Amino acid sequence: MDGSGSTRSERSASRRDVARIRQWLLGLFLDGLTRMAERIPIDRAVGIGGAFGRAWFRLGGPRTALVREQLRAAFPDADEGQREVWARGVFDQLGMGLAEWLLLRGRHREALLDRVRIEGLEHVEGILRADPSRGAMIVTGHLGNWELACAKIAASGIPVSLVYRDLDRPILDRLLLETRGSSPIGDRPSEDVGTLESIPMGRAGLRVARALREGRAVLALIDQNARRNEGLFVSFFGRPASTRPGPLVLAARLEVPVLFATMRRAPDRRSHHLSFEKPLDLEVGTIGSDDGEALLRRNLQRVTRRLERAIRAEPSQWIWTHRRWRTRPVSGKRVEGGVEEAG
Repeated sequence: MDGSGSTRSERSASRRDVARIRQWLLGLFLDGLTRMAERIPIDRAVGIGGAFGRAWFRLGGPRTALVREQLRAAFPDADEGQREVWARGVFDQLGMGLAEWLLLRGRHREALLDRVRIEGLEHVEGILRADPSRGAMIVTGHLGNWELACAKIAASGIPVSLVYRDLDRPILDRLLLETRGSSPIGDRPSEDVGTLESIPMGRAGLRVARALREGRAVLALIDQNARRNEGLFVSFFGRPASTRPGPLVLAARLEVPVLFATMRRAPDRRSHHLSFEKPLDLEVGTIGSDDGEALLRRNLQRVTRRLERAIRAEPSQWIWTHRRWRTRPVSGKRVEGGVEEAG
């Protein structure tokens, strides 16, 4: 190998070493925060987290301008003062959620899980009992403290597989899986049906199909921006949003019911409400037929509209920090309902 090749190899190895050191330091930092958080009462730790989030907002930290911008676009008729209250609430919720995530890693875990009230779990359990080889598709969004919801679902005892977007930082991926009480893909024995299994989005198709055939409930979040070649455009707060249809495609092909779930923080700021609704009334048809894509788009719009109603009820509890409308449609193409379609 010539000198230039050797130099490139050395630079690449050096970058990997720096990345590993950064991951190690991040892990140490989070472990330190966890130890600090669990030494004080839960309510005080959560209160400090909320205060941190509100201070972040007042100081104009990263994503504050984005949250204001997206709330203005989603609620153009709302009073500016009300939108400001919602925006501040977004960071208040994020701060409290971060504190609760740290507490979930320590001795306060059970006490936190006891603060989550579940409603409608019987809808999921009934479907799974009725046919052990027919699972259920649960769709939702990042409402309330989603990490706490995942941990509560894992503790509920029902067999669940969670489809998630893996992060760029391996240490965070590992810590999130541990906090949820989840096993990563491939680590769950086939007979261990009670484990919460996490499936990275990039490898979701076959794994989700297998989970459904095993009679598991699959949990999929549908409120993240999809790349142009991965999504269909549907209306979300009056704007075309590229949305992954994969969960509905698999549910239709395997003939499994689709349910909607929400997680909300209660007004007391301490307790949480995790709710599972009855199966959604979606159109039945054949994916891949002449009308297949139009039918899929209509069903995806119904589910998205249900999510939008949940967000409108309490706007501050959704992640407006996410660039939901990043992928933009190609102009000049129209679909049913006047929503523009990607090329």
